[in-house]
Amino acid sequence: MNLYKFRLLFTIFLVFGYSFGAEELDFNTLEILAKKIDDDKKGYLTPGAVVTKGDEIGAKSTKDIDSVVRSMSGAYTQVDEANGGISVNIRSQTGFGRVNTMIDGVTQTYFGSSSDQSAGVHSFATNIGTSAFGALIDQNFLAGLEVEKGTFSGANFGTAGSANFRTISVDDIVRSGKNFGFLGKYSYGSNKIGPSYMGSFAGKYEFANGFKFGTLFGYSGKKTEQNYKVGGGDKKQLNDEKMIRQSPKNRLFKLEFEGEKNRAIFSYRNYDNHLAKRKINSDSYQLNYNFKQNNLIDIGLITAYQKSTQDFDKGASLGWFVLDKEGMMESQNKAFSFDINNIAKFNILNNLYYEAKFGMSFLDNDYQRITNDKDWKTFTTEFGLIPEGQQKIYNYYLNNYFLYDKFSLDANLNLQKFKLSGQKGECSSDNYLCYPKEAGNLTLKDTNFNYSLLASLNLDTLFSPFLSYTKATRPLNVQEFFISGAFDTNINTNLKPESAKTFQVGFNSFMHGLLTDDDTFGLKIIYYKTDVDNYIFDRYLVLGGAFFARDNAKAKFEGFEVETSYDVGYFYTNLSYSYQKALKLPISDSQKIAGHLGMGGGVTQFSELPRSYATLDIGTRLFDKRLTFGSSIKYTGRAKRVDPRTDFNANPPYFSAEPKTENLPNIPTIIDLYAIYESNDNLRVKFEVQNLTDKNYMDALYTLNSNESQIGQNNITLFDNKARGRSFIASIVYKF
Repeated sequence: MNLYKFRLLFTIFLVFGYSFGAEELDFNTLEILAKKIDDDKKGYLTPGAVVTKGDEIGAKSTKDIDSVVRSMSGAYTQVDEANGGISVNIRSQTGFGRVNTMIDGVTQTYFGSSSDQSAGVHSFATNIGTSAFGALIDQNFLAGLEVEKGTFSGANFGTAGSANFRTISVDDIVRSGKNFGFLGKYSYGSNKIGPSYMGSFAGKYEFANGFKFGTLFGYSGKKTEQNYKVGGGDKKQLNDEKMIRQSPKNRLFKLEFEGEKNRAIFSYRNYDNHLAKRKINSDSYQLNYNFKQNNLIDIGLITAYQKSTQDFDKGASLGWFVLDKEGMMESQNKAFSFDINNIAKFNILNNLYYEAKFGMSFLDNDYQRITNDKDWKTFTTEFGLIPEGQQKIYNYYLNNYFLYDKFSLDANLNLQKFKLSGQKGECSSDNYLCYPKEAGNLTLKDTNFNYSLLASLNLDTLFSPFLSYTKATRPLNVQEFFISGAFDTNINTNLKPESAKTFQVGFNSFMHGLLTDDDTFGLKIIYYKTDVDNYIFDRYLVLGGAFFARDNAKAKFEGFEVETSYDVGYFYTNLSYSYQKALKLPISDSQKIAGHLGMGGGVTQFSELPRSYATLDIGTRLFDKRLTFGSSIKYTGRAKRVDPRTDFNANPPYFSAEPKTENLPNIPTIIDLYAIYESNDNLRVKFEVQNLTDKNYMDALYTLNSNESQIGQNNITLFDNKARGRSFIASIVYKF
């Protein structure tokens, strides 16, 4: 048994031994307020830049996960059809450490690397493979999503924010008063959509002493193809459609225990897929435990072990090398995480309430290349597509919450230590960025103090202003440190961690009975400004040898965000709007996936958000809310891509001129229509038309927007990575 599994099993043994030895057992109930407020509305009750989604991303949704995230102000997704995971963008920042993407509160560390679409070994006329961080999860298993921007608490933070995807639980399937439940979903559409399906069974039982036990098992699958028709009826042009066709399968298993003072959830998730000439597999084991004795002892624990592998096929192309046999290359990531804390609550004075949450967390994140080929085993930093190394992150934190009358203050403090270790190759004597020059093991250590301050004033249900200031530093990643992106072993050993300072001001509104007795109204308006020191980017240099040199620079962002909703039963509307400017954002050479710069391209994502974007969802409910007609209207302002061309007119040591961006053609407003019929509480049928007017357009932040096929004759750029045209979708959700 390896060390990771031993740690997890040992923790489970201790927790359950203590849990079942506790005093009387009973079932805790959720807070009444949380029962009354939908997940989609909870963000309006939370000070700061917090946005939430419930049914819109859960089992009742037919929108793809990218569309749901993009409908949230300040949030977006990076779409890489060859990655296999979901990659969240917050305010033009993306990637591990910048955006802390979580599933059920556990940070995701998957780093996907796809095969080149090879035109031959050492060919410069090909789309090279892409690499990016992501989270491996099927949307069919999701029950909610919370995005926090510019602030943090505890150990879960990124320099831009965090996104936490919540999976379904026993109570999401088993109705109140029942012992057994089933949730099933099936959807299918025209224009290469689906099928998508999910079936989940759950049961729970209450013993005579009040102890409750529940279990859940779910299975899901989905087919995704990219050779669809674009607006106007033409087929999308692809070099190798089969390469990015996928049919992932997912499994979810949970055991839930709850008593008077103890609550424990053990969960297992499996993701299995074949995409871009590699088999992707991920197994996740997780334990959540809570022991609440009184107001001074409220212990929470989350521990998890995750293992993901990417086993490349015979014939896959990596950095212009074609794998000529099975088992030549496997990328493996193992991550063990542990977070324990205690919450103590104090009523100091009649009007002064104080809550302290103190704890520590640990992440052991390991990336390995596994090969049965003796030549591949000799690669160190010169092989940039599948880097090796280990990252250890320690967080010690204290969250302070003060409430005095209508004023509240969150003062969250964090001390973070990290250690990065790996094998480096020999650096050339001309490389002034690297020390020591010799090959060997290299270890870096650093300590940073972070804080997040949020003050709010609950003046009225319609006006609760808030103000926040946050400093957040992210550790260096294996992927940006221990690779050269070329055949040389040069790297920059002087790279520094990024540190972001974010200022935010805004207000919340949430009210029942604004215009009628049973309506609800919510509004959140935010202005933010973020300054990033030591922002990491790269340029292709020649210093005794060619390599993608990671370097530090300044980055600045500012923006304005609005979320609002109104629901009166027979009519509803939800609007999100974002306006942002990247005042300063260095562009990396490795953001290009055209083959001109070599195999180091495609390992960084272009992340600048459209200047503005908005989603309006509006509809009406008829016949005692059994029938719903609605429309989703999506607006996107000016958007960019990295220019796929390379200008080699440059002064040494730069291999090429500074990369440039291009504006995409104007993106039209996209209209979707839908109708939902719920004959009873068990059955829900939905019909949907996406891209109603069959617009022909190119969507923002798609990786293939800058691929080799976007360069035409005479070095003229093209814009033909088109989005899906008019499509029809039918879905059914059944629950009993």
